[in-house]
Amino acid sequence: MIGEALYELKSIVRAGRRAGLPHAVRTVGDRFADLLAEKALGFRSAGVIAIETLIPHWQDCHDYRPSTIAHFRALLDCLPVGPDDVFVDYGAGLGRTLALAAEYPFRRLVGVEIAPALVARARANLARALPPARLADVELWQGNAAAFTLPADATVLYFYNPFHGAVLRRTFDEIRRSLRAAPRKLTIAFNNPVHAAHVVPEYPELRLVRRWSFEYECHVYEAMP
Repeated sequence: MIGEALYELKSIVRAGRRAGLPHAVRTVGDRFADLLAEKALGFRSAGVIAIETLIPHWQDCHDYRPSTIAHFRALLDCLPVGPDDVFVDYGAGLGRTLALAAEYPFRRLVGVEIAPALVARARANLARALPPARLADVELWQGNAAAFTLPADATVLYFYNPFHGAVLRRTFDEIRRSLRAAPRKLTIAFNNPVHAAHVVPEYPELRLVRRWSFEYECHVYEAMP
């Protein structure tokens, strides 16, 4: 708990350095709002978990930390989500983002997560948060994202800075392969694109269509084959 509190304090300080005291104050408010919103979800997923405590080989992978609830909902509110859309969350963690995305009319939802312990907890969390009929629409894939085959019907991808380096580049390559194999419109959201921003220029099929400044920058791209 002490380590988690220190991490949160550092993140608030960093928010203030990036955008000033009002931004730091908003970040504190977002943390409290998350705690209240999680009561409605029926499970707790706040905090941070060091990646080295979760998997033995964690090169290029980042610590667990969930998306801010209000920010993620604001993002999806601005996307034209319909009943034919399929959502993929890279770095699904404890299932918070999948539970929130299930509030929208996605036909199917897929979570990609490398840590077995997080996958097990996510399954339990989603079982508490979602009715059985909606839970049946959710799939959790456990493994390294570099080995994940993007479904041919996936239309909305979400990244909250889950990894970098070779894993990120292989994921980009898989997105390109999937688009060529099954041409379609693909929307990709990068929340905190500190690493993705360095890779995106190598993929000209990605076009920046929107950006927000939440706690971090959030960039939304459309990809066309």
